[in-house]
Amino acid sequence: MKKVLKIVLTNWVNILTVYIFMFVWLIISELIPGYVTLKEALYNTFGSLIVYYLPFWLGFSMLIALLDFLFFSFDKNSQYTNYKLIFEWLLISLPFIYLLIEYNQWIFLVAIFAFSIGQYLRRPYIFKIL
Repeated sequence: MKKVLKIVLTNWVNILTVYIFMFVWLIISELIPGYVTLKEALYNTFGSLIVYYLPFWLGFSMLIALLDFLFFSFDKNSQYTNYKLIFEWLLISLPFIYLLIEYNQWIFLVAIFAFSIGQYLRRPYIFKIL
């Protein structure tokens, strides 16, 4: 149980990676039209990621913690860790794909890409724990 909680705590890598990628994407999309200054773009982006995307962050954090808990509590063998991470990425990315198609918001594609990079960066931490 202690190992599983340590694995769940490695989700900071995913959250930080997705946050940085989304932050950069929103800054670029704010600055390209040329209507706002850099200070306004930073303020708008930070506010958007905290307030507007709060349901996204809560759902993302809870879902990834739940899936980590489920996948790594039954089988703590490091042999299938890559498959678990890929399956976890696929399950969590499906709602993002739906939101991308339904609302035509490209930031969800950025989130999918960033989440895949975050899973890759989190992998050595999980192997060290296991």
